[in-house]
Amino acid sequence: MNYLAHFYLSNHDKNLIVGNYIADDVKGKAYLDYPLEIQKGILLHRKIDDFTDNHPIVNISKNRIRTDQNKYTPVVMDVFYDYFLAKHWNDYSEENLLDFTRLIYKTLFKNIHNSPLKSKVRLPFMAKSNWLYNYRKIEGINKALTGLSKRTNYKNNMYQAHLILKEKEAVLHQDFKLFFPELCKFVASEIK
Repeated sequence: MNYLAHFYLSNHDKNLIVGNYIADDVKGKAYLDYPLEIQKGILLHRKIDDFTDNHPIVNISKNRIRTDQNKYTPVVMDVFYDYFLAKHWNDYSEENLLDFTRLIYKTLFKNIHNSPLKSKVRLPFMAKSNWLYNYRKIEGINKALTGLSKRTNYKNNMYQAHLILKEKEAVLHQDFKLFFPELCKFVASEIK
């Protein structure tokens, strides 16, 4: 899952939000350098990623696009799943998506001081362009994946992935609808 899903699954807990945000920039046991509550968010992020990456429904989704995206298939699928969450937000939350994204950015800006440099540098760009809110449109997904495409060291087709999303949206959305409730249930059991 990508940023939006991780924040949604943080259950409005500021420490889980921050930990989920910085997790990809905190490698190995470096999470131990953070306060316990932030550690929980980092570890939750890792558990979400592991659950997602190994889930049979997600593997079906990945197989639907693998020939087009090759080694970047998991990255692209994470972004696609955020698209489905954003586009169908009202199916999963009573809170307005724009209000939710504003709250997330506010929380991150207030609590980012002890974060990795990459996380600090990314946040203003993320907020200014409102990545989270713009995930609800294919144009927003195209922008996100084109940006990722430019930051990789290897040849990739991520800049064209939005075309696959348009073509396979219905079937991928069905996969998401089956998977996401299972992920929510898993996370609820982890944060008790």
